[in-house]
Amino acid sequence: MKKSAIVLGLAALFSLNAIAQTVQEGVSNYYAQRYQSARAVFEKLTAANPNNLEAVYWLGQTLIDQGDVAGAKALYSRTLATNGNAPWVLAGMGHINIIEGKSAEARAQFDQAIAASKGKKGPDPLILNAIGRANVQPYTDEKRIGDLDYAIARLNEAAQAAPTNPDIFLTLGNAYRKKHIGGDAIQAYRKAGNFAPALYRAAMLWSSQRNTDAVVENLNSAIAADPRFAPAFFELYYLNLYKKDFAAASGFADKYIAVADQSVENLYLKAQTEFVQEKYPEAIATANQIISGTQNNPRPRVYRLLANSYLKTKDTTSACTNSNLFLAKASGEDLISMDYLLHARACGSGNPDLIRADIMKAVGMDSVLSRQIATLNEAIEDARVNNFKLLEGELRLMSYTLRAATADKGELISYIAVPLYLGGNYVKADSIAQVYIAAAPDSIHGYYWSALARTSIDTNMSQGLAIPMWDKVLTVAETSKERYASQGVRAATSLAVYHNNIKTDRPTALGYVTRGLAFDPANANLLSIQKALSVKQAPAKPAKTEAKPKATTTKPKSTRK
Repeated sequence: MKKSAIVLGLAALFSLNAIAQTVQEGVSNYYAQRYQSARAVFEKLTAANPNNLEAVYWLGQTLIDQGDVAGAKALYSRTLATNGNAPWVLAGMGHINIIEGKSAEARAQFDQAIAASKGKKGPDPLILNAIGRANVQPYTDEKRIGDLDYAIARLNEAAQAAPTNPDIFLTLGNAYRKKHIGGDAIQAYRKAGNFAPALYRAAMLWSSQRNTDAVVENLNSAIAADPRFAPAFFELYYLNLYKKDFAAASGFADKYIAVADQSVENLYLKAQTEFVQEKYPEAIATANQIISGTQNNPRPRVYRLLANSYLKTKDTTSACTNSNLFLAKASGEDLISMDYLLHARACGSGNPDLIRADIMKAVGMDSVLSRQIATLNEAIEDARVNNFKLLEGELRLMSYTLRAATADKGELISYIAVPLYLGGNYVKADSIAQVYIAAAPDSIHGYYWSALARTSIDTNMSQGLAIPMWDKVLTVAETSKERYASQGVRAATSLAVYHNNIKTDRPTALGYVTRGLAFDPANANLLSIQKALSVKQAPAKPAKTEAKPKATTTKPKSTRK
């Protein structure tokens, strides 16, 4: 009897636990990025009641954010088999179809979900919000899957029907943010009120605009709204870490770990700290520990950290591999403009097309010119400090192009052509030098860097690509021999070598040597060339021929007796 009572008591306890946990609790965990906890809540709710279709929807959303799209698809498909007209699950399945690029199928399911959810006051605003999320969440500037305009229309409709629902305004703000309409995004987040996820998203938007005060204010407000909102603690840790306030960073790291899911992923904070302290091998080891502990399925940020760490150790191959992994696994919420610039640094060696494409993606994440320039300036300084000359040149060219109306023409040589040349893109360096020549035909600098670039293209001078430019350099240099001595000597030397070796025109070559010595009469190289060219060649010896036999005469015999 007692044993039965214990069994019944346990059954009742489990039932109460299932009832005690609510969809809202799971959603709170979901937005706080406690995906393990959120999944546990939704799995308990759906196990207790498979017809709790809102819990089914959110379980699928959690699986998507954990990278298990196949699991979410299987869940929604299985549920639709017995609940074929369930609006929540239709919205979720439409989300899967958006991810898989099946936009027509997704739209049909959204229409079906809206029709099925209609009541006397119109469609259910929560279903409209789910449809909005399905179009917004997978959308990135690179992939552009989902229809942001359609999402905004449905979300505004939902907001009119439920003007106090903060989740709707969060999704609406995310939609405007991904359309790069920052002002409307901030307004939508504000309409969400004292809602931690919206305050956090506002902070991240201010972060992209480098407004640190607004970032900190919104993160603190998010924590005040939800003292267990883990992402806010993480960002405050990050801000203090990069200010090298390790004591404050450590405090926020402890607070983050206290409210986050307990996971090997929390070692990421240790790896980040090691990176900032320039302990790159240690940061790599810790990041690899996270990857191993998650069965090769960590959050994408781990690959970003590895890419940066490998770059610091000059291992561009490993950096490129991890940067590619990050971009392949990251969702739109994970990406910032610097991720594309990281990819350019890691993978762009010898590939200017890739560098340009990455720069365009980075700059395209913000539509305001001043902030685009700020992004470029930050990246230029990083490239300069790390001696990534090709990337520096491409970044400076992008900045120059954006500022075309006010940019100084002098930037074309010193800031663009020179780093492009030093980075090995001689064709691009020459083309930029030619633009400068057109703008400043009396300046020696365009001709000089064009000549250097063409010399690096035509290394044996067989094509004579650089000769017209060297002629121009020498001519301009002769107008101010003292000022342009080094350029004049280089031009005269190159011209002398070309005319002697390629054109076999010794007198012309000697003439260029003489002009070069006018800049530097003691120049050892020119004097050596002059000596070699001044030696008279010995006349060619005639070819040997067989000696003709000497003519012989025989005296006639005397007839005298």
